[in-house]
Amino acid sequence: MKITVIFFISLFSLLLINSCQSSDNNDYFYNLNNYVSAEYTNYNLTNIRTQYNKELAKYKKTGDKKYILSSKYIELFLYYNTDTRDILNQIPLVYELLKLNNDQYEYISIACNFRLALNMEQNSPKFAMQCLNEAIKMDEKVGKKYFLPHLYHTKGRFYYNEKNYSEAMIYFKKALETYKIRKDDEIFIASMYNNFGLCFNKLNKQDKAIQETLKGIRILEGKKNLNKEDLLFITNMKENLSEYYLKLNDYKNAELFLNQGFEFYQNVKQYNSEFMSISKMLFNLYNSTHQNVKKNNLVSFLLGIESKIQHVSNKIILYEILQDHYLEINDHDKEKMSSKKVIHLISLYNQQKQKDLAQVSDLLNDYFIKNINQKYDYKVSIQKKNILLLFVSSLLVITILALAFINVYKKNKKEKELGEGQKLILEQDLQLHRNKIEKLHLSLNLKIETEKAFLENLRQIKKSKNIDPEETVKDLFFKINNLIQIDKKHNDIINESSLENKLFMEKLSHRFPILTIQELKLCVYFKLNLSSKEISLLENIKDVTARVYKTNIKSKMKLDKETDLTEFLNNLV
Repeated sequence: MKITVIFFISLFSLLLINSCQSSDNNDYFYNLNNYVSAEYTNYNLTNIRTQYNKELAKYKKTGDKKYILSSKYIELFLYYNTDTRDILNQIPLVYELLKLNNDQYEYISIACNFRLALNMEQNSPKFAMQCLNEAIKMDEKVGKKYFLPHLYHTKGRFYYNEKNYSEAMIYFKKALETYKIRKDDEIFIASMYNNFGLCFNKLNKQDKAIQETLKGIRILEGKKNLNKEDLLFITNMKENLSEYYLKLNDYKNAELFLNQGFEFYQNVKQYNSEFMSISKMLFNLYNSTHQNVKKNNLVSFLLGIESKIQHVSNKIILYEILQDHYLEINDHDKEKMSSKKVIHLISLYNQQKQKDLAQVSDLLNDYFIKNINQKYDYKVSIQKKNILLLFVSSLLVITILALAFINVYKKNKKEKELGEGQKLILEQDLQLHRNKIEKLHLSLNLKIETEKAFLENLRQIKKSKNIDPEETVKDLFFKINNLIQIDKKHNDIINESSLENKLFMEKLSHRFPILTIQELKLCVYFKLNLSSKEISLLENIKDVTARVYKTNIKSKMKLDKETDLTEFLNNLV
């Protein structure tokens, strides 16, 4: 039985250790993510690559699965871009990471589902929401809030894209509350106020939209040591702010914030989609306010950087601006050329989109097929484990039952042997008592007969006149000596049981404290089944007195007349 207890204690300890190790490894991935994210924010891809090599080297040295997972996780950051090429490179890597992890570490499962949700947002919104909900469910269950505010933020954005602005606001608020609890970077808190502004704008509440966006700008500008990411996001919020002012026909403030954004991207020489969006808004504003000089300067600048604009969608915006400009100045040749360029670029863009969509579709189909196979393999594996567990459990139960049976058998056998030994001892003890009582009876009978003879001799002496005195005295002395020897014998018999009698009297006194010492002593004789006459001889009392004592004792013990006192006293022992 001890072995069984030790087995269960060891099993519990092992599960506890595994649970603690899992938690520690989750924190390991969390801290690693914080380091790599900070390096990515500062565009230190070299440091990210170095850390990737370190994790890979740890795996090769130790063979620990944790490090192959960490190296694959860092590899994701090397493709961390919104470009379609990078997204397509990420998806197989995310699936591979999910398969390797197999739900062992919650952090990896949450991160991979989150990354899939982001990658599939445009091409498969329903699947993206499914992955996002799975990530939220796991992160809420773990309780560490590894990605939870970002997950709420993303779900709010999904609802925003679906034009469900009230639901979007709910999740933006949940994200904001969690960011504040975690005391996250100001950029995350500022982004929630920016999102509130976006929702209010869609609800045609531009005043509230401006108020919330300005709050976000003030929070982020109040941060010490702004990095490039902070500055980019401030510029993005100012771009949104300019759109709200435009809707209110406040061209002055709209132009102010658009120019700040334009100058920022111009200084950092980053001609991305945000820059092209600002350029188009400025072009339209200059048209509406008839600022032709500024508009011409803008067009000239855009023509100068045409070769530096790489992405097809950004080039489409560029040539749409040029097309509108040439149309306004009646330069039909350039307007036709720009139109053809726009049509060609849109065609290229659609082709690339279809190609990317087909690749994403293939990846999804491949994933679903693999996922189905994996689930089937998992079910088979679970069934095997359950069968093995059932077998081990059955074996354990049989072993426990066998041990219990053996223990019970040994215990019963020992008790039986002990019982037989005790029975034999009791029988011997009982026989010994019977012998003592028999000797006592014989001794008392002999004493009675001797006393009768002694009394008879005295009577004869009294009647007879011709008796030799010396012979008579000698004969009387002989009989008295016999009486003394008889008393000595029955005293020896009684003394042999003196300790036993003492214990019996103590027990009887405890049970019946009302009994006197003399009554307790007489109970010893009654237990030995001595008659009143025999007791009177032993105690030098009249036999009628012994009978009175017996009646009083039964009365104090509350025994009825029919109850045999000797039997009662022996059963009491």
